Amino acid sequence: MYHSLRIPRRLVFVFVFVYLSFAGFSQPDDYSNPDRCKERRGLEYGGIAGFYMAGKSTAGFYSGKPGNENNVNYVFRNTYWYNEIYQLLGAYDTVFVREYPEEMKYDPAFSFGMFARYDLNCNTGIILQFSYAKLRAKDVVSVEVDPKEYLTEPDIRLCSIYGTEERNLLDLGIVHAFGKNPVSRFLIGAGVNMNNSLVKEHMIQIGTKSYNLVNVYGNNNYIPGGNQQSYEIRQGGIGFGLYGTIGGRFEFSPAVALEPGFTFYYKKIAIDPNSGFVPQMNFFVRLCFRDLLTFSE
Repeated sequence: MYHSLRIPRRLVFVFVFVYLSFAGFSQPDDYSNPDRCKERRGLEYGGIAGFYMAGKSTAGFYSGKPGNENNVNYVFRNTYWYNEIYQLLGAYDTVFVREYPEEMKYDPAFSFGMFARYDLNCNTGIILQFSYAKLRAKDVVSVEVDPKEYLTEPDIRLCSIYGTEERNLLDLGIVHAFGKNPVSRFLIGAGVNMNNSLVKEHMIQIGTKSYNLVNVYGNNNYIPGGNQQSYEIRQGGIGFGLYGTIGGRFEFSPAVALEPGFTFYYKKIAIDPNSGFVPQMNFFVRLCFRDLLTFSE
């Protein structure tokens, strides 16, 4: 199923403004000479930082719904945990889940990493980039306490459900800067992406206590004070996809440049095998360095 991810209208205006700004610079065209352009050949490297906006389709993994790999029923069906929840909520009859989240979403996450690029000339280069982001999805599950048959407001408690996920991204692609002005140019890029996702935690908080929705006991049930063995469970894996980038390049000197931009990913995330290929976004700034003395190799 295709999941749309709208690009804010303000973002379009920003890139139009940046593009027009590039066209307005009156700096000398230092790269208009073919030989001078070829001298730009060489290795660039540096750091990258930004904000990663993960698509909400895989966030549904953390909703706790029945049928999910991690679900709230896993906690409620355990007699010891249920009795504990019964006491925490001050019930005298019964407790049950009434509603699950319908639209789990990830919060925007800070991302950072490093890159290396080999410039073929002053315009085109081949880039290898690694970045990391720690994602968090959070919503609430509604729990009804002591349901009543007569007309009255139900006793509904909202319990926080959340998951934390690490995501590593590896991009390999080509970037191209338009124009010959070394001060500022419009930049595009495209390539392939490989990503590795890992669930770090998946919890529901009921009252003052949090319960792990990941079944670490296998076929054994949790027993207070018991010596049942727990296992390390890995949820996630490797996915892949494509990406495209638009942005700008500002060269402050032959040795230092800044590249702000926006990357659109269309890729498969292994957290939820049924999600298919989904859109993701990343707003970034690359700080680029090369030989501090000369452009030549």
